[in-house]
Amino acid sequence: MIKTVFNNQVISILLLGLVFFAFSSQKLNRFTFNVEYAAKAQVGDEVKFVFHVGDNVHRVKVYSDNRSLGTAFVASNKAIFPFLFSYSGVKQLKFIGISSNNDTVNVSYGEIVITGKIFQNDVITYERKNAQKYNNVMAYNDGNLPKDALGEYLFPNRVNTSLRFPPTPNEDPFGKNQNVYATAIGHPTADEAKGFIADISQDAQFLSRKYQIPASIVIAMAALESGYGFSRNAVYANNFLGIKQWKGNNSNAYQLKGQPDEHEGKVQILKITDEGQYIYDEDNRPDNWYKRFNSRADCMTFLVEEIFLHKTGLWKRDYSDIPRFYQGQIAEGVDKYSAAYTFVYAIGEKGYSHKGGKYYADRIMKLVDKYNLIQYD
Repeated sequence: MIKTVFNNQVISILLLGLVFFAFSSQKLNRFTFNVEYAAKAQVGDEVKFVFHVGDNVHRVKVYSDNRSLGTAFVASNKAIFPFLFSYSGVKQLKFIGISSNNDTVNVSYGEIVITGKIFQNDVITYERKNAQKYNNVMAYNDGNLPKDALGEYLFPNRVNTSLRFPPTPNEDPFGKNQNVYATAIGHPTADEAKGFIADISQDAQFLSRKYQIPASIVIAMAALESGYGFSRNAVYANNFLGIKQWKGNNSNAYQLKGQPDEHEGKVQILKITDEGQYIYDEDNRPDNWYKRFNSRADCMTFLVEEIFLHKTGLWKRDYSDIPRFYQGQIAEGVDKYSAAYTFVYAIGEKGYSHKGGKYYADRIMKLVDKYNLIQYD
């Protein structure tokens, strides 16, 4: 009898233990919320946040310094959120577990140290050097050293990739689409802008004398379109004039990823960020490819010869009637300022600027006035 009672007691205790264990396991599984990630990383390195969560968590929102990085969805009690940080610093992290009913069920905190500089892009451009000034130019030349449109040798020159640009949504979740048009952070200074004007005027005057077009407009267009040489297109593609490559082989073109839709609303949107910015389908869009040039002089020569004068018919629009009209005005004694305004107004109106002739002419002539560029005509 005693043995039977003892056995019954043991069985009861074991059953209670199993029930408690099952309940505890269920409770533990339900409220589990762990995250694993590297404590330190370099700018440009992918950081993987791995979440082990309970049954009540449907998705996890990730924040850095109180700004959303995005959301990871849970499958089999696990979620993985990869992220690439664009800027260095100690990031304060917050992870919020959200149920299928959109209730906050878990919150966890952490931090990560990001070191290093902003993305580095090795881009080769060329530095123009006059052969007469460099006695060793022929020794350097292996037969492949290029010349620019002005007949001057081009030496390989690595871009200053320490320049930082305001981020786009493709580079940072807080980035803005309009930042594709921004100049490098901290540039240009007033002295850099004046230096750019002085430096570019020689090439513009050469083309002006050769083709009877207003040098003032070419200089102002280059300054405006390139941010005095500090736009992404200028830095990474030697494209100082916003010259696009709409069709054909893009192997020698630069894609300005994140650019707002300039294709009449036809570019597919893959995602809208928490900041209200757009992530586009960059693999299937024609409107943000820009021609890549060997030098600034080559870019300017393309503008004049192919776009203004339509010499070979490579450019889709024929602007050649505009230089002819300008030349006629100058021959008739029209003052250079008025003729220059008419020239750039017609260029903008005919499609060089998608905002029209008056808008473009007003912006260009503002720079002509600011730097007295008519002196170069």
